[in-house]
Formats: sequence, C-alpha cells, structure tokens
Amino acid sequence: MATVDKSSQDVAENPKGMTLWPATALVTGTIIGAGIFTQPTWLAQYGPISLVGFALTALGSVMLALVFARLARRSPEVGGPYAFARDGFGRFIGFQSAWTYWIGAWVAVGAIASSMVIYLGVLIPAVTDNVLISAAVAIAVIAALTGINNRGAVTGAKTSLVLTILKAVPLLLIGTIGFIAFDFDNLGPFNASGLPSFEVLTAVMAYTLFSFIGVEAATIPAGDVHEPDKTIPRATLIGTLAAAAVYLLSTTAVFGAVTNAELQANDAAFAVAAENMFGSWAGPAVAVVAVISCLGAMNGLILLSGQIPMAAEFDGLAPKLFGKLNINRAPSSGLVVSAILAAIVLALQYAGSGLGEAVATLVLVSAVATMIAYAFSAAAEIKWLLVDRGEVPVAHIGRKLLVAGIALAFTIFAFYGGGTDEIYWLFMIIMLGVPLYLYILWRRQEEDKKEHDADDSENFSI
Repeated sequence: MATVDKSSQDVAENPKGMTLWPATALVTGTIIGAGIFTQPTWLAQYGPISLVGFALTALGSVMLALVFARLARRSPEVGGPYAFARDGFGRFIGFQSAWTYWIGAWVAVGAIASSMVIYLGVLIPAVTDNVLISAAVAIAVIAALTGINNRGAVTGAKTSLVLTILKAVPLLLIGTIGFIAFDFDNLGPFNASGLPSFEVLTAVMAYTLFSFIGVEAATIPAGDVHEPDKTIPRATLIGTLAAAAVYLLSTTAVFGAVTNAELQANDAAFAVAAENMFGSWAGPAVAVVAVISCLGAMNGLILLSGQIPMAAEFDGLAPKLFGKLNINRAPSSGLVVSAILAAIVLALQYAGSGLGEAVATLVLVSAVATMIAYAFSAAAEIKWLLVDRGEVPVAHIGRKLLVAGIALAFTIFAFYGGGTDEIYWLFMIIMLGVPLYLYILWRRQEEDKKEHDADDSENFSI
C-alpha cells in the first residue's frame, strides 16, 4: 500500500473534512455497543434502584466529557487523551496512556466482534452453527471495517454517522414510543436485592461505567476535524449526552415492558420488550439493531486504534510503522496491526473454554486500562487549573476544579469496580510498557542516527 511522508505538522495542515455530526456520531457510536442489549438482565437483579445508579454513571461520564471538551478547546492535538497526558505529565506518562488505551481498543474490537456474530446468528443461524464459520465472519467484518478506515478518518467518521443513525433511531423508538407498554407493576420492588442502597448503587456504577467508554473519541483524530477547537468540544458533549439519553430512556422502557422476574431470566431482554411494545416482528428487528450497534462500536474503536499510536509515533514514542500514512493519509500499518491483534483475540475466544475465560479477563482488563488515559486527562486538567491556569477567571476555577475532580473520582472508581485480578493484570501491562518505552527510545535514536549519517554522506558526495 502506497505511503507518504508525514509529521504532526503535515497532519495539522491537512484539509479537515470531519465536521460536527460525523465527529458526534464517532462519540455516540463508539459508546453504544453490544452492552446495552445485555445490561437490563444484569440490572434487574437489583430492581429500579439500578436505574438510579445508571443515571449517576451517566452524570459521571458527562463530567468526563466536559473535561475532554475543555482540554480539546485549549489544545486540539492529534491523540486526544495521549496528548493531554503528555502535555500534563511528560512523555513517559503520555506513552503509558497511549499504550494502555491502544491495548484496550483492539481487545474491545475482538470482543465486540464475537458479540456481533451471536446477534447475527439469530438472523442467520448458519453463522453460529460452526465455529470456523463464526470466526471467519467476524474476521471478515474486522477486515472490512479496517479497509473502510484505511480510506481516512473522515470516511471512518462518516461510516459511524450512518451506523449511529441506524441504531440510535430504533433504540430511541423503544425509549419513547415504547413507553406505551410501560406497566409500573412490572418494576417490582424498588430495591429487589435487599442489600443496602449505597452498596447497590456502587455495584451498579462499577458495572455500568464501562458502558461510556468512548466519550473521548472525537478528541483523538483532531488532525482531521474541521475547526477542532470548536467542533471537538461540541461533538464530545452532544455525543455523550445523546448516548446517555439513549441508554437511560431505552433501559427504563425495557424495565417497564417486561416483568422483573422475566428480565432476570432472559438475556434477550430488549427483544422481549420490543415484542411486548410493537408485536412479534420487533424481536428479530432488535437483533438487526444489535448487529448494527456492534458494527458502529467496532468501527469507532478501529479508527481510534490507528490514531492513538500514530500520534505517539509523531513524538517518537511508538515504532515508525505506526506513523506510516497511506495515500488517504490514514495510518494504514497501525490499523492493520491492530486488526490482526483483534483477530487473534477473537480466535482465542473460539479456541476453547480455558482460553475463552482468559480472553474474558483480558476484556475486563482492557476496559479498566482505558481508564488510565481518562485518569491522566482529568488530572492534567486539574494541574492546568492549579498551576498553569493562564487567563482563567478566578470565579470559574472552583467550578471547573469540581467538574475535573468528579471526573477523576469517576475514573478512580473504575479501578475499584474492576476487581483485584483485573487491577493486577493492568499493573503487569503497565510494567511491560516500561522496557518497551526504553526500547522504542533507543531504537528511534539509532534509526535517527543512521538517517543523519546517510544524509551527511549524501551531502558530502554532492
């Protein structure tokens, strides 16, 4: 595949065709994935109080979105969370943010691809009748979406716009018109678990906060965004609020359309609720929406899995292959490497129960890993307000510090909710990044030295 020379300045000077709505769709489409269709079953064990916990999670995600919006307005650089962490705390912390985020992205792609095949199997049973066919279909989808994003970040974002509309509209129909089937008797006891309310709320928040991974999506491909200092903050806030509205409205409607006991016993809660709302035809339609939802989340994560290491490579913090851009100025090598790794994760899920359990743990670890970049971004905002606040009026500092503090607490709570095993493996991933960081610095120094010597020889011969 043809490549072109690049630098961060080259990317910044590109024609920037990603306007507000594709950027917004990138946020909403990345946030809303496969989890929305299985959450009601898990939440039902606690009763309607779980909706309160979910709303608190949504509030925390909005605080995080406000932080990203402010950071992007002040410094709309390629890489988003990576760039914010680097500017706030130096190159090593920036590298760790990029390293952990990148792992989280391609692991999630593999996991969502597996869910996509399950939903597709409802519509086409032959897809799930054979493991090899399931794996082949999922890998083909990953390859196709990688091909789309190889046509550039703008093309990838426009694809997200189409897929987001196709999945958000039906979910909003469930969350609005679907209330015609709402029956308060279906809700059951407010706290069905009998556990202390605080314990229930913390458990629900720990479980649902990973549903909002993607709030930062518009900040990452900043080099392709039109008027990034204006578009990215707006897209981040609108996209996060839209996702929160879809989540809360549709989940609440499902709670009221299906009895609590039936919700707990049925993994296809959305399908059952849709049939109660609109008739028998709506059940299979939910499977179509689920497939589209998975495709949208995968597309966004694939785009981001190429952009994050590309941004790090611009600063000499990733191997040079991640910064190679094709004729469409997409990081083709990085996208392909990420797609291969996602396919490996997918293959391991189909390889056997033991490996499947290992991959399930890796998926949880990757979700927690993404919060590393969030935490450093929120901390960078706090540092900037306290140390480098520039022209920020004193009257506004307290309010902004409160928002950033809530966002940081939100990410810290994610580590608490992640579990001991996940935190242990996350620590191992971070530690593995240390020798990799040193190797990359050494390798880049050697490569730059060779290029410098070659230029000197060429100039001498001339």
